[in-house]
Amino acid sequence: MNQTQKQTQSSSESRPTRQPTRQPGWLWVSAGVLAALIVVQGGGFFESAAQAEMATTSGSYSIMTTDGGNDEILVVVDSRQESLMVYRTVNNNNLQMLEREELSSLFLRARARAMGSP
Repeated sequence: MNQTQKQTQSSSESRPTRQPTRQPGWLWVSAGVLAALIVVQGGGFFESAAQAEMATTSGSYSIMTTDGGNDEILVVVDSRQESLMVYRTVNNNNLQMLEREELSSLFLRARARAMGSP
């Protein structure tokens, strides 16, 4: 071995080797938190029942509003005329009627479907 090889070998042997520093258990803590969130979400612990946003009755009218995705939906039941009307908002300042249904025919169709008739 020549002189330069001996110096390189001795200098590399004299250098302390780096030991990997031990990191705190933050990775394990975050993994545990994520696992707990998955269990809670999957178990349905925080599920809530669907509710109307607002419902009220005035005279012969019963009114309910609900979220219809991109639109707000207004459902009106007129007990005097026995009809159901469904409206949606247009540009958040006008109402557009989507459906008007007589309650008697609505309930007849519902009974027929419940009994198995189309």
